[in-house]
Amino acid sequence: MRELIRMVRFPAPLSLLGLSALALLCAVALVVPTAGSASAGSPQRASVATQTATASSCGRGRVKRWGRCVPKAQIFHPNRHNLTGLSAARTLLPFLKNSTFTDCRARFPRCAVENRYGHFSSGLMYYCRLTPSSGADIINGGRSFQIIGATVSKNGSWAVTLRVLSYGGAFVYYTWAVTNTGTARGLYWGPGFSPTTSAANQRLGPLRWVRGARNCSY
Repeated sequence: MRELIRMVRFPAPLSLLGLSALALLCAVALVVPTAGSASAGSPQRASVATQTATASSCGRGRVKRWGRCVPKAQIFHPNRHNLTGLSAARTLLPFLKNSTFTDCRARFPRCAVENRYGHFSSGLMYYCRLTPSSGADIINGGRSFQIIGATVSKNGSWAVTLRVLSYGGAFVYYTWAVTNTGTARGLYWGPGFSPTTSAANQRLGPLRWVRGARNCSY
C-alpha cells in the first residue's frame, strides 16, 4: 500500500479546534466547537464506537461508552489529549481509509442525487456526483491522496487536509472537519490553488461519514 501520510509544515501559525495546528488551514469555521475535556495521560488511539450503550447514570441524551458518559450520537472515541501532526494523522487514518463522506447514506438511487467522496485503503480517492441523468453525473476515477495535515480533539472530533493528484499531474486539496458524531464539512482548492496561497474555491457539506469506501458505481 502506498504511503498515505506525508506531513507538510505550512509557514503560518494556525489553529483548529483550539489547537496549535501543524498543517490545517481555513477549517476553523467548519468545526463544531470542542465540548468537555478528558483526563490527562498518555495519548489514546480513537476507535469507532461498537459497544452496546447503556444510559445508567449518565443522564438524558448521554450513554456509557469507553468507560465514560458521552452524547448518545457520538461514534468516535474521546482522547486523553489533543493531537496534531503525525500522531493525529496516525490516529485518524483508520477512520479515513475505507470510508466515505456522503449526503446519501442509503446510496444512490435511493436518493435523488448523491455526492460522495470515497477514500480507499489503497490510497485512492473517488469523487462522484450521481444523478438520475447520466449526462449530469460527475465521475472522477480513483486519484492518489495523501494526508498532509491533521488534528484530533479530546472530544473525538478530527480534521484532516488531503493533497490529491488530479488530472494532468496537478494537485488539488481538501480540508475535512468531522464532528465526533460523524458530520463532515469541507473546503476544496482546485488546480493551481492551495491552502498556503489562497482561500478555498468551494465549501462542501454537510455530509455524513460512513464506513466503507465507495467508488462511482451505482
